[in-house]
Amino acid sequence: MFTETNDAGYEAAIAGTEGGILICYKKLCPHCKNMEKALEKFSTFEPGAALLRMDIEENPAAAAAFGAERAPTLLVIKGGKIAATKAGLMNPKELRAWYNAA
Repeated sequence: MFTETNDAGYEAAIAGTEGGILICYKKLCPHCKNMEKALEKFSTFEPGAALLRMDIEENPAAAAAFGAERAPTLLVIKGGKIAATKAGLMNPKELRAWYNAA
């Protein structure tokens, strides 16, 4: 369901995404695991939205480029560009509203 990206490929992954959400996570973060579950539910409402993920501890250059200092940090991608950024938890309904407003 999620496409993993990294320091070497994040620019191409974003540029190649028409619409979607990238989650910047840490492997041992319980909030990140909960956010991934919310994103999976969100994808049932927005089936055309791509879901990408990136471990910010293993990919510090990309994390710095996004300003992702905290996990989870979410980025809305629209038209191959970052349209919105938000750190913290959201439920699927909030995700959908945030995604559509970006």
